[in-house]
Amino acid sequence: MKLILLDLDNTLIDADYRLTVSEDEFRSVVQELANKDVLVGLCSDSATITLRQWSDRLGLTGPIIAERGAVVWNPTKQTENIVDMSETAWFQDFRMSFIKIVMQNFPGATLIIGDATKFVKERNMSGALTQQIFAINGFRVASFSFFAYRPNSRGSGIEPDPELLSRTSALVMEMLKDYDKKKEELFWDENLQYGILIIHAGITEKWRGVSSVIKDLSPEQTIMVGDGMSDFLGLSNVMQYAVGNANPLYKKNSVFVAQQPLTAGVIECLRQCV
Repeated sequence: MKLILLDLDNTLIDADYRLTVSEDEFRSVVQELANKDVLVGLCSDSATITLRQWSDRLGLTGPIIAERGAVVWNPTKQTENIVDMSETAWFQDFRMSFIKIVMQNFPGATLIIGDATKFVKERNMSGALTQQIFAINGFRVASFSFFAYRPNSRGSGIEPDPELLSRTSALVMEMLKDYDKKKEELFWDENLQYGILIIHAGITEKWRGVSSVIKDLSPEQTIMVGDGMSDFLGLSNVMQYAVGNANPLYKKNSVFVAQQPLTAGVIECLRQCV
């Protein structure tokens, strides 16, 4: 059995959370590989629920490594395992404290708690939404994230609010003191373009989750397909493949580089594996 793991954002899907080929085409390739005893799974910073939605939608057959390697989902056993709970357990209490802080500092804001990625992806405008919108991921179990959004100028949808994100991120830095944490000790991903802040424990790395999966499944070969150095696992028993839009350093560290970007490039990588 072989195992192929795919990064999600900027690898399998584009900035608008879309595939760049038809679903049917991609599912067909995955099925071809399944018939040859090749499992295809996901390895991403996203929460398990988001990755499971994509996995079910695309007919993927392999495991899911979520939250930057902190969480592993076994599709056969239908179980979720936190790789190092001692380093990440504080995030769930931190999320509750964050909700209280937002309500105190932005009393007129709209708070969406749950599948934040799905909410932002749909970008629907409702009369119930206010000028300040926070979409907080309620499904992360070993990390923390939120989106800061606002209605767009046309009133037809919502868009990232960089200023709101920056103001709120400053509050988050202050909150860390109550948990005896420092920004420099954590993996802090603040993206103004996407209007999102993601925080992972400093020790959280994708290779930890991947190592756990390899130990459990014992595949004869493992391949990681990605677009950046966060997808470089540094494991001697894992081959690195890159999509065409990957950054130059990651391409340099990959044994195969696709000609096409994004989903089409992923298909190139999948076909190269057999």
